[in-house]
Amino acid sequence: MKRTMVSMLTILVSTASFAQTQNIRGRVNDEQGENVPYAFLVDVDHKKATYSDSTGVFNMEVQPNSKILVLAGGHKDYTFMPDQQKNYNIVLQGKNEAVVGGKFNTSITNNFDTFSTHAGALNTQAGNISVTNHQDATQGSRYLYDKWVHGYVISTADSIVQNTHYLFNYDKISGNLMLNKDNNTILQIDGNSFKSFVLFDKQVINHVFVKVPAITPQRYVEVITDGPKYKIYKDVATKFHKADFSTNGIASTGNNYDEYIDQDFYYVVKDGGQPVKLVLKKKALKEAFSADVDKLNKFMSAAGSSDIDEIYLKQLGEAMNR
Repeated sequence: MKRTMVSMLTILVSTASFAQTQNIRGRVNDEQGENVPYAFLVDVDHKKATYSDSTGVFNMEVQPNSKILVLAGGHKDYTFMPDQQKNYNIVLQGKNEAVVGGKFNTSITNNFDTFSTHAGALNTQAGNISVTNHQDATQGSRYLYDKWVHGYVISTADSIVQNTHYLFNYDKISGNLMLNKDNNTILQIDGNSFKSFVLFDKQVINHVFVKVPAITPQRYVEVITDGPKYKIYKDVATKFHKADFSTNGIASTGNNYDEYIDQDFYYVVKDGGQPVKLVLKKKALKEAFSADVDKLNKFMSAAGSSDIDEIYLKQLGEAMNR
């Protein structure tokens, strides 16, 4: 697929409705029947988006009145409106044509250039992030992912800003969103330039990050559950521990490698109140959700002896918001 001129998409969106959603899935192909990996699919009216995976397969939650725009470098834009059909075969044609002020109130601009940015002190090699001069000896990383990933940003104007040729990462120590424009130009985006961002891991699972100053003013926190009554967040605190190995020939202490150490903290916010730290133990969860103890007991009874981990917490939050 021939690489086209890098362009920027800003998609203006309206307030999301609360209509019943449905899950659609399918595959994105080109005219020759080849898979189109990492095509960007966006619901232009409800501020929801996803990517196809490395084989062109996608899954997406949509509203009954959604209009889906499909974007991939080197192809014309494609739009469709989901109906009762569950599986879709999307065929992209031709070369990408930038149309300003299109059918679904879209425009092609350079909106990332309007964000406050500065060059980051990163080097890249084969798409991987080099984080230290002693990379082979370093344990862990200051970055969320070991490779650049796809994603998009929600601007302060509540618009989705995305470019199919730009990749992202998140610096867990500085709290900066990193933008990789061409493997030579690495930028840090000023957090005051946008509201939130979404990154997709190698399984193309989306991770939403927002600022919650009451939890931490320096970093973004990941949204585990976002519901009308309860919101659950994850804060990853990363510290750098420099090599401190020493020996007197008889006894040894410390490590002979630099290390980035992550510590995860979870918080629940009820009805827009103050964050309350969550400990992943049944007794602590019962205290945190004491206002809905019957609903909590019902969930715990159904979950049985399942490990109380992040997946458990996500399912709990979804159950408590029903």
